[in-house]
Amino acid sequence: MNLPRSRSTLHASPSTKDALLEIGSEELPASFIAPGMRQLESLAEESLKASELPFASIDVFGTPRRLAVVIHGLADRSPDQKKVVSGPPAAIAKDAQGQWTAAALGFARKQGLKPSELTIENDKLIATIHIKGVATRQLLGDLFPQWISKLEFPKSMVWEQDHFRYPRPIRWIAALYGSDLVSFSLAGVRSTRWTLGIGPWAPKKIPVSQAGKYALLLKDQCVLVDSTGRREAIQRFADQAVKRAHGKLHLSAPLLEQVANLVEHPVAILGNFDPAYLDLPKEVLITCLEHHQKYFPVEQATGGKLLPQFVGIRNGISVNQEVVREGYERVLAARLADARFFFNQDHKTSLASKVESLNGVVFQKDLGTVFAKKERIKDLLTKMSGYKESSGKAPAFPLEPALRIAELCKADLVTDMVREFPELQGAMGRIYASADGETDVVSDGIEQHYWPITLSSALPGSDVAAAVSLADKIDTLAGDFAVGIEPSGSADPYGLRRASAGVLRILETKCWMIPVEELIDLARSVFPESIMSQRGIAREHLCQFMRQRLAAILEERGFRFDEIDAVLAKEMGVIPDMLHRLLALHDIRKEKEFEPLAVAFKRSMNIVRQASKATVSYMALFDGDAQIHNELLREPAEIELFETLEKVREEVSKFSSEGAYQKALNSMVPLRVPLDLFFEKVMVMVEDEALRSNRLAIMRRLAHTICQIADFSKLQNA
Repeated sequence: MNLPRSRSTLHASPSTKDALLEIGSEELPASFIAPGMRQLESLAEESLKASELPFASIDVFGTPRRLAVVIHGLADRSPDQKKVVSGPPAAIAKDAQGQWTAAALGFARKQGLKPSELTIENDKLIATIHIKGVATRQLLGDLFPQWISKLEFPKSMVWEQDHFRYPRPIRWIAALYGSDLVSFSLAGVRSTRWTLGIGPWAPKKIPVSQAGKYALLLKDQCVLVDSTGRREAIQRFADQAVKRAHGKLHLSAPLLEQVANLVEHPVAILGNFDPAYLDLPKEVLITCLEHHQKYFPVEQATGGKLLPQFVGIRNGISVNQEVVREGYERVLAARLADARFFFNQDHKTSLASKVESLNGVVFQKDLGTVFAKKERIKDLLTKMSGYKESSGKAPAFPLEPALRIAELCKADLVTDMVREFPELQGAMGRIYASADGETDVVSDGIEQHYWPITLSSALPGSDVAAAVSLADKIDTLAGDFAVGIEPSGSADPYGLRRASAGVLRILETKCWMIPVEELIDLARSVFPESIMSQRGIAREHLCQFMRQRLAAILEERGFRFDEIDAVLAKEMGVIPDMLHRLLALHDIRKEKEFEPLAVAFKRSMNIVRQASKATVSYMALFDGDAQIHNELLREPAEIELFETLEKVREEVSKFSSEGAYQKALNSMVPLRVPLDLFFEKVMVMVEDEALRSNRLAIMRRLAHTICQIADFSKLQNA
């Protein structure tokens, strides 16, 4: 992950210096460093702007032992400010004798002024308060401890009498403005002018003479505080090491990021393991190397086959390399021996024979076992296939291999290999199924039914694997919501946001024309009624959750939030169809005719909503079959609108049925002039009930026509 290391803001004044805050601690977890850097940068930028203190740019740094921020070109003091406060009316400022009243005296006292210093503007007392700027070093003495206190991490600890919380005990704090100490105390530690080098190899204090030279100073002490520089150094050193093995690095970006946050001074060590272990599946070897030992595998220069070498990254200076290498190799040999034992044990029985053991694995305490989930997936696949036969709109996939994948897809969870290496779930299922003679479609589908693993990773390749993945994920969502398991804030321990994104992406990519709401209903139908009846709001909550996830995905693609609200006003529906409507709406907003037309449509829909005295369903409110009596069309403007609307309805219906939503929207343009004339000449809410109902029926039919594509009343600036 490349962090935005430097950010510029206001122009610095002629008298500027750099400032440094370094939080030194015992070693932080690798996953805490990047978020800590982002927070530190944000806190610094926001609070400096709030203090109106100009600065040139901000750099943030992070290693296992320190988080630091350097602010460049920081002005020497905050600017003077003038604050104007309005008080009570001038009429009550003095009494009949010309003396200040209690109201005026109280206002002046509250602002720290004498009554004679108040002025009058617009018949009100005005207090003008001049606030002197604050010296930057003094201001930073207040801001620095605030920044540290506001940092948030997944886990924190308390280690001293003030009960300050931080992921690891704070051991030193370096704080400078230019070469001057910024003095404060936090968590029992006083700020200093010095920092420390790399671990036990450099226990001596290192004086920091200038804040702006912090990164260069530590680089000279063998500490690379720049995370980007560490990643580049690791890759460079590792590439140099593998040249001796005549291979190339098998580079994983997440592992590189993690290793970079485990070291301050990287040194690459080329190690070896017994070539006999190369007969293990490549996935197993890579998992042992990367996930468990944080080593980089080495491949042949061409072909991608692994070599019996690896590159380990140590933290520290290059001494005792042979001892370190032997330690790396010894630990890896034990791990590989375990993997071979588990692999051989698993091969003693087929994957299919392990399915029954899923009865002993709990999926969720209220939803039963993994075996029960597997059976629900099979039932749901059958219903999805049947849905296709009855409506012609469901996912197209061969049912028989889908059911076979579903039968075996969770079986590897009870293997010794996956128990020891959970990262290999799915992959081991594919490997074992292939060894048992299952077809490639089935064995590949077993692995890919977990896809996408992340919000943006690869989707299942085949239709059959995509169908099983879809069924698995929507089953999890429907079941969890039924028993009250819903994501809250940043907490999502069951990965429901990822599951929902996977469902939506599969429906879009495969162009499967099944409404999301109906897919949810199918998933709910395979659960026992006793589970589905626990929470009456579960379906509504799940639909709303899926809608929010869909809206978030679409906003990331550049669509405006009001456009998204407009096309999702009724329901999510069929995802490919919804996307076509959204794109058509997005494009037509660029046309100059759109804005006035949208305003007129919005007005007509608001009239219908305001006239409805009861809460009715969305489409009942905008009724395309609302009865219109021709004999009650009296005004020329309403006659013209009615006649134009009937022609437009036919065209919109035709184009919408063909999915030509751009043409459907363009066909609405002729409504603009008669609609404007109608609103100018005709009163809808007249006293005559029959006439009012007839004109409302026109509005309903109009609203129904445009709502086939989007609810224009949701659009802003319209």
